[in-house]
Amino acid sequence: MNKDEVLNIIEATLKGGDKTPGLFDLPKIMGIKSKIESYTSINDVIGVIEKNRNLISKAFGLSDEVIEETMEKLKALES
Repeated sequence: MNKDEVLNIIEATLKGGDKTPGLFDLPKIMGIKSKIESYTSINDVIGVIEKNRNLISKAFGLSDEVIEETMEKLKALES
């Protein structure tokens, strides 16, 4: 797994959102980021995104479609 590519895809998606995480969401978001950075499998990364989808969507103002597109991009890296 190329961690730089994975992080670039995720960061580009998050920057495309119309919100910034609030003070109470920030610690949770940083915990998710830490987990993603520690994983060595794209499936693990996708699992964390899926598990925290509602928080990510709310905190960054992202639609479910955008999150789904990001997960598809990540899956494409694996093949």
